[in-house]
Amino acid sequence: MRFLIALMAAALSLVPAAAFASEHRMTGDEIRDVARQELLWCEEYEAATDDCDVVSLIRLMPDGRLAETSTLLLQSSPRLQVFIADVDQIDGDRICSKVEAQRTRFSFTLDGTPLAADASMGLRLLFLSQLADFEGKTMCQAFFRGDDPNVIREEITVDGERQTELESTYHLRAGSSDLKLRPQLPADLDSDRTPL
Repeated sequence: MRFLIALMAAALSLVPAAAFASEHRMTGDEIRDVARQELLWCEEYEAATDDCDVVSLIRLMPDGRLAETSTLLLQSSPRLQVFIADVDQIDGDRICSKVEAQRTRFSFTLDGTPLAADASMGLRLLFLSQLADFEGKTMCQAFFRGDDPNVIREEITVDGERQTELESTYHLRAGSSDLKLRPQLPADLDSDRTPL
């Protein structure tokens, strides 16, 4: 599901991160080890504002698949938050999956309260429309680590072709970390940050 978050980031005109010096491509075992630790993946961390575009929790399931739950903040006032859940598989040293938008689960909250069904459906359709061009295609992610083991860069391919506009950099944090989300829609030009 990382590709869905990356796709939303690309749709919101975020710039992909540059490569790290002296990095190595993570193996399947390294990816599993990170998932076993149940760390938070802070996408596109900004030190100046101490916030992320998206925060994800990735867990290794008993059958070897990865369970991923991600959240992003669409706007801060009122606080409209999206939660996305999916299951991925490790294929060698990559995470690959065939895009099947209907299997991805979404939920939405407005100021902490679940959004009404009709509003949720409209937002779900908006997110699904972002996936339409990828439906049925195979998306793969390879991960790279540099000198800092808590910073991971990804490379994404769609049916074997690299898609740099979908790629992100992640900062790993302990599950108890107090991470803040950066609003994705410029409805307010204020500097509000919403803690998780």
